[in-house]
Amino acid sequence: MRNALLAVVLLLPAFPARAQVQTFESDIREATGRLKKDLSGAQAAQAEKVQAAVASAASCAPQTPEEPVLFSSDVRWGLSMPDMMALYAQLYASDKRLKARAYLNAEKGRFELPMDAQFGGPVAVPDILIQALVRHIQRAFEKDYIDAVYFPDMGHSHLLIPNALYNSKYDKFEVAQRSQFYTAAFSDPAIHIFYHTAEQLKSLEEDGTVLDDERIKWRHKTRNIGGPISSSAELTVYQNPESRANTVGDVPGFRWWGAGFNFSANKNGCFSFQHAGKTVRFDISLEDLAPDPSNPPSDY
Repeated sequence: MRNALLAVVLLLPAFPARAQVQTFESDIREATGRLKKDLSGAQAAQAEKVQAAVASAASCAPQTPEEPVLFSSDVRWGLSMPDMMALYAQLYASDKRLKARAYLNAEKGRFELPMDAQFGGPVAVPDILIQALVRHIQRAFEKDYIDAVYFPDMGHSHLLIPNALYNSKYDKFEVAQRSQFYTAAFSDPAIHIFYHTAEQLKSLEEDGTVLDDERIKWRHKTRNIGGPISSSAELTVYQNPESRANTVGDVPGFRWWGAGFNFSANKNGCFSFQHAGKTVRFDISLEDLAPDPSNPPSDY
């Protein structure tokens, strides 16, 4: 499937960074059609799968200036569970997506995350990272660790880099090589992705004790999870009894890299995972949610 997808994207002509969605989708459709004409039997069937997979490829086109983006003012702290789920449904159905989200560079046949030239240019996003993230999300749902995929619950990450590996390799990258740092880290199965969950879910009373609710107690207990960038779907639950919110910010044996990536579910998202028998789409970005310049929040 990956080879067929690469064949599709490599057949596409180059397009400018601000290409219109209609042109991008048309190019995908045309390239897939050309590929199918040269295939037969099982290969043709595979091409059909590819065509279905890229039917919504417009969602992976580069962000346009007109595209509405998700702001920090679209979410809020201290959400009850019902409010968190209602807001999740509202934002999933909206047209607001993460700013500077990953997109498909059809000319190079790869996904990329925007990054300024002074930091090395776009970050190549390897398949192994997306596959690991999808496995982690699906496993988190299976283990009942999460309820939603967006910032108020599971929507941001940090990287855990083994100390020896960080000292021997990742500490060598200069600031001007930041994109290369991320491309290498996102491809490294020795690195783990760490997630804080229940981020904006109200879990504490005014005196700092956990709310007397079994679901909230469970979410509070399991709010720190992590897993490797590998084929493993297993997640480790971390605890910090010294933190009232049970917030872990350091893991022995690892260098904590706080500037991970963000991800958020949206109907138009570029990537997808399966949950409760449904396909759920989502985006990823290296940029944090920023305040809306026209409506700055007071509590973020």
